[in-house]
Amino acid sequence: MKIFKILFQFYVFSNLHVSIAVCCLVQITGTLFKVDVFYESLLLAFSTFVAYHLIRYLNRFKYGKVHLLDRFSNQYKRAIVVMNVVAFLGSIILFFQFKFLELLRLIPFGVVTLFYAFSFLNIHGERYSLRYIPGLKIFIIAFVWAGVVVFFMLDFSKQTFLYFLELMFFVVALTLPFDIRDYNFDIDKIKTLPIVLGVKNTKFLGSILLFVSTALHFYNFGYHGFWEFTCVNIVLLIMLLFSRTKQSTYYASFWIEGVPILYYLIVIYT
Repeated sequence: MKIFKILFQFYVFSNLHVSIAVCCLVQITGTLFKVDVFYESLLLAFSTFVAYHLIRYLNRFKYGKVHLLDRFSNQYKRAIVVMNVVAFLGSIILFFQFKFLELLRLIPFGVVTLFYAFSFLNIHGERYSLRYIPGLKIFIIAFVWAGVVVFFMLDFSKQTFLYFLELMFFVVALTLPFDIRDYNFDIDKIKTLPIVLGVKNTKFLGSILLFVSTALHFYNFGYHGFWEFTCVNIVLLIMLLFSRTKQSTYYASFWIEGVPILYYLIVIYT
C-alpha cells in the first residue's frame, strides 16, 4: 500500500494532475465547438507541466521564496527533472503540428505567464511579479487558463469571447479554495482574495461567479452541454463553501483540482 501512496502523492504534487485537468478542459472545448483538439490538448498539458515547475523553480531558487511543496521537490528532484525534460521535448515536437499563425495566439498568454513567474517589479528595493499585486493573482491564472484553452484553437467571435468569460469565471472559482487553504501561508507574502476580502466574502464572490458562468453557458450554447456544466458547478460550489483555511492534504490539490477531470468524464459519458 505504501507504493500506491507514494505514486498518488507524486501524481498530485508533481503537477501531473493539474496538467491532465487542463487537457480535459481543452477536450471539453473541442466537444462544445465540434472541433478536433487532440494535439492542442497534448501541447497545453505538456506546457502546463513545464510552466508550473518553472514558476516554482524561479520563486525558490532565483528569488528565494518559500513554496509549500519545497520538501516534495527536494525528495523527487531527479524524477521531476526527467519529467520536465520529457514534457519540454514533447512540447517542441508538438509545436511542429501547428501553423506559425496558430502558435502566435499563445504569445499573449505566454508573456503574462512570464510576468507572473519573473519578479520584474521593483518596489522599495524588493522585486515582485504580477502575482504579488493585491487580489490579482487568481485572475491572472484564470485569464491564462481560459485564454489558451479557448483562443489557441478557436477564432475570436462573440461566442468564443463569451465562452472565454464563462471559463475564466469557472477557473477563478476553481482556484479560490487554494487561496483559502494558503491563507496563513500567504498572509505576510501575497495579498490574495481571501486576505483582501476575507474568507466568507471570497466564498460569496466565487458563488456569484459560478452562477454567472452557468448563465453565460446557457446564453451561449442553450441546452448544449448545459446540464453537464450545471452539475459540475454545483459540485464545485459545494466544495468551495466547505473550503477551510485548515484543509486535508488533498482537498484542494486533488479533489478541487480534479473538477475539470470530473467535468470531462460527465461530458463523455452522458
